[in-house]
Amino acid sequence: MTRLEDLTERYLAALRAAGGEIAAACQACVRVLPVRRAAIVIDEHDAGLQPWCASDPMSAGIEAAQATAGEGPAVDAVATGLPTGVADLTEIGGRWPGFTAALTRLDATGGMFAVPLHLDGVRLGALDLYRDIPGCLDPRTRTAALHIADLITAQLVLMGSTPCADQPMPSRVVHQAAGMIMAQLDIPMPDAYSYLRAYAFAHGLSLAEVADAVVARRVGFDLD
Repeated sequence: MTRLEDLTERYLAALRAAGGEIAAACQACVRVLPVRRAAIVIDEHDAGLQPWCASDPMSAGIEAAQATAGEGPAVDAVATGLPTGVADLTEIGGRWPGFTAALTRLDATGGMFAVPLHLDGVRLGALDLYRDIPGCLDPRTRTAALHIADLITAQLVLMGSTPCADQPMPSRVVHQAAGMIMAQLDIPMPDAYSYLRAYAFAHGLSLAEVADAVVARRVGFDLD
């Protein structure tokens, strides 16, 4: 048995132990890879990358920040089809100013490595892996991460890429809020998501928090 075959067996066993659904993939990654946390984001039409699952509250918070800013390692990884990493989340520099600003509310440390989930040119999303200390993934772990990303991609394809039944509640609310804004302002759907994201960034909120407020009619939009 090769090393990658052994990794496949261990990952699938960990996936089954965690429940077998796509949300279990994050927990399985943490069990079989030398990383502290993991998350999966899905590239949704018009909405951009949306968090799908996370292994813990910290990774969920970072993914929410990335979705709100509309930029970050996973966004670049999906756009380029290439793995994208940052060695230290506390020293990102000027590469992703919106993402960096959104991270200020979190006590996020360590490194982040985004692996694109794609098949035959179709961009499904990204697998984000986190180290608890600054630094990049070593070559062996990087190879393992790429292999597991392929397994997750296959799982997504079998489930229909973004199965509605498994769509996380925050993502559903974001889509509902965007639909309400589109109707309120009579604008295209991509512009409605832009309004949501801009409001979230300006008020230091996550995309999901603003979406909740819009759906509850605590926040409204007009063209003035």
